[in-house]
Amino acid sequence: MSSISVLKFGGTSVKNIGRINHVVDIIAKNKTAKQIVVVSAMGDTTDYLYGLAKQCSSAPDRRELDMLLSTGEQISIALLTIILKDRGIKAKSFTGSQIGIVTDNTHSCARILDISASALKEALRENDVLVVAGFQGLSESGEITTLGRGGSDTSAVALAAATGAGDCHIYTDVDGIFTSDPNQVQDTSLIETLSYSETIELARAGAQVLHPRAAELARHYGIKLRVRNTFNPDNVGTLISGARTVEKPSKVKAVAVDSHQAYVLLTNVPSEYPILAECERLFEQEDVSIDVVSQTNLNDEECLVQLALKYNDAELLQNILQQLQTKSGAEDLTVDTDVTRISLIGSGIGSASQIRTKALGLLTSACIQVRLFSSSESTISFLVNSEHAKRAADLLHHEFLGVQRVSSTYRHNQHQPLRETAN
Repeated sequence: MSSISVLKFGGTSVKNIGRINHVVDIIAKNKTAKQIVVVSAMGDTTDYLYGLAKQCSSAPDRRELDMLLSTGEQISIALLTIILKDRGIKAKSFTGSQIGIVTDNTHSCARILDISASALKEALRENDVLVVAGFQGLSESGEITTLGRGGSDTSAVALAAATGAGDCHIYTDVDGIFTSDPNQVQDTSLIETLSYSETIELARAGAQVLHPRAAELARHYGIKLRVRNTFNPDNVGTLISGARTVEKPSKVKAVAVDSHQAYVLLTNVPSEYPILAECERLFEQEDVSIDVVSQTNLNDEECLVQLALKYNDAELLQNILQQLQTKSGAEDLTVDTDVTRISLIGSGIGSASQIRTKALGLLTSACIQVRLFSSSESTISFLVNSEHAKRAADLLHHEFLGVQRVSSTYRHNQHQPLRETAN
């Protein structure tokens, strides 16, 4: 398929009818022959629906939750398509299942297995614009599934891959990806180019502009991503590709801040119990990510386990941890959700000991306690108390990015935009 554009618009971009009309303006100005437009639910609709489910049950059934949450995107695609048709644009809306997005059977965090090429070809032949509900699909057994938070990004990239579109434009409410969260860190700068690996690590570390699975999929299929501002569409935004950047390896590219973290301490765990394997099993099935894990043998019979976890639902997290304590026979369980993970991101920095040493020294000299820290090829992370998080992020950003390392001259001190929160 040729001459196809794939555009994705997040929840704040379609928050109300006025904003949906603005999205239609962008679509109408696009000169590509065929367009696939992926949209999220309006504003905080997904959070609202999830809140209703939590009023019914502290642990809502996953199948019924998917049935409920998938309705949010259906509202968005219908309203957007009504306006497109009213303006004389040949458009049609599709749910994930109608467009042929096939997923595995995992409710609430399903993975895309396939997209029906025949369904896409037929739809594109009959329409100029396909408006597709992001965040959802149909399992092999015929069940409605959702892809997890940020799943609309993954839907858009998957559709770009299925149609052979070489790029995908992710429209959000900021001008692109910045050296840190402009709402939490001073004097951030727009990053004009990022590699796939840097983007994946940045997303995993808490940046909310793009979902890591979307970046992983884009890397696999070689799809260029461009993160742009719906409300400043002429700005080129941030380009994400496999191209080498002008920077040398082992340079910090960004500082990420993630407050959806928990510090967990399990004491006097019987040494024979496979605590780490059980953690992986329990947390994976509930879509909770283990960021850091540490096991210390107290003696031949008992050990101490520390965890840093990324979570979305505090009540669900507490239920899982209580299960873990009961099964493991741990004497005590301590859960602290008043912590934040601060991460340095950049290709090769994980093996650059001087960066880690400098960062730790900076935080220590500022009397900021590091509860846990970890590193990978492109990330160095520190878990700190939330009351010190902003100061820690400011200090690290100033130290490693105070001298602007990106080619853009745009400095984010002109406005404080909303952050994209929907799927």
